[in-house]
Amino acid sequence: MAMHNELWFPSVIWSAVINNVDNGALKKFAYDKIKEDPQGRTISNDKGYQSVDIKPRENAEVDHLVHTLDKEMLEIAQQTGLKMPKIYNIWVNVNYPGSSNNMHHHIGAIFSGVYYVDADPKLNQGNISFERTDNAEYHIAPSAIEKITYFTAQQSNYASSTGGLFVFPGWLKHKVGTNESNKDRISISWNIILRGDYGQPNTCHNL
Repeated sequence: MAMHNELWFPSVIWSAVINNVDNGALKKFAYDKIKEDPQGRTISNDKGYQSVDIKPRENAEVDHLVHTLDKEMLEIAQQTGLKMPKIYNIWVNVNYPGSSNNMHHHIGAIFSGVYYVDADPKLNQGNISFERTDNAEYHIAPSAIEKITYFTAQQSNYASSTGGLFVFPGWLKHKVGTNESNKDRISISWNIILRGDYGQPNTCHNL
């Protein structure tokens, strides 16, 4: 008799490749934000750049990206049995050579995500890593593990690549490794809540 299994309380990470946005326009916008506000803000970034929240209609291509992401979120909402979530705030990240992002999570967000505007997995620009936080390490002894699986792993890693999209629960801790290349890695990140709209006053904290 085969045992039936059900995946309760999983830490789901969704991924896709988006091909309908102008990454060149988004890249230009990212550098324009740096010229406009060189300091940006320091939240999780270490030696990199994070912009303040982007406002609706500030940039047409960002608005187009938000529209595209809303369509992706509709599918996620259907999978998870949630009401339609909305992007609440969105910002630019530029990881310069030698920069990284410390381990953090996004308080107040049911989902968070990242889209890679300019990233090359061949250049070792820093993977995004997700950390298991259910204390399984206190129950699964290393000596008991024959191989790393979704059940036994303590961390998952994904390479950054232009056009790549990841969506994950806002409570899932994550970090970005050091950009060891000589080229900037550019991404756009956002928070998603069940109520509220893009551009409303920010109550989500991008820790």
